[in-house]
Amino acid sequence: MKSQILISFVISLSTFAYASIPTQHEHDHGHDEEDGTPIDHTELSGVDLYDWLGTDGYYTEEFSDEDLQKLVAEGLANDDPDIVNATIGSLSWYALHLLTQRDESGKPRFDRGLQTVSGLKQSLMDVWRANKNEDTYPLTEEDIDNSVEYRNEQLAPVPTLEFAWSFIPSTLAALFPKDQEVHEILWDGYDPKNPTTILDWLNRGQFTTEKATKLRLELLNAIDGLAPIYAAVGLGFTESDDALAALVDRLEKDPGNRVLAAHLIDSIVAHGESAIPHLTFLRKVAQESNLLPPDDETLVLPEGYGIQADIGIEYRTQQAIRKLEEILENSSDEG
Repeated sequence: MKSQILISFVISLSTFAYASIPTQHEHDHGHDEEDGTPIDHTELSGVDLYDWLGTDGYYTEEFSDEDLQKLVAEGLANDDPDIVNATIGSLSWYALHLLTQRDESGKPRFDRGLQTVSGLKQSLMDVWRANKNEDTYPLTEEDIDNSVEYRNEQLAPVPTLEFAWSFIPSTLAALFPKDQEVHEILWDGYDPKNPTTILDWLNRGQFTTEKATKLRLELLNAIDGLAPIYAAVGLGFTESDDALAALVDRLEKDPGNRVLAAHLIDSIVAHGESAIPHLTFLRKVAQESNLLPPDDETLVLPEGYGIQADIGIEYRTQQAIRKLEEILENSSDEG
């Protein structure tokens, strides 16, 4: 139950991240919760300022990258722990935007280079280690419920000051992918009773270590929940014969629901030419699961794609099948 609550919150926060930036105009001016009137950020300071930066300010053109990096450095170094925690909370929002807000080429729409702030990674790791102990972690269901709130007239939720530290692993993973020190922090936060969370973290950080792969292989065959989906996603960018074989085996034995089947197909295709022998089988599963449109209609990228696992599964499947068909065609031409 706790796993589902936590993941639901992550999805909710991701959804708010998407919904909070529908247009550049809205980001340029901000808004308040009551009537949509612009928030005058020039009047903000302290916690209020960092809340606004996380939900709006990092994604406007009113600040240069250098100005924002300076604000982050100042926030983390502040003597007021509330401001430090608000800064950390703002970075959790920024990390979500890096992952979910992409242009057509797949690059982040709002990369302000905050990961280049001197000492940022170490500061976040220090805060994590100072707060995480056997009494505070894993978070209880009550803690999770209390880890986010609406404050300062923002439309989007922000991490509470008390629990901002608990968002550090997911933030580090997004800001510092494939970093070994971050990898250690993620495993420091591993809760065997809630493995879906670390699968999410490992995917955010694009980690393909032996330890990460072992966990994904174990959880790929889980029956319920998001674990097999997250495991499949991670095995999709894990370049190994074992990863591909496990994905194919799961799809053959039990494709699960349509969401899992779509992600299994997508992750198999991510292995490129190695997936070509499975093309006929993938088409068959896609058709049996009603994941392909009639008459080969070309689907368009749906709003919110990539935020929740079940958004755009038909589009995901069609793109994967067409990609593998193209790989096959190109390999035949080269041959």
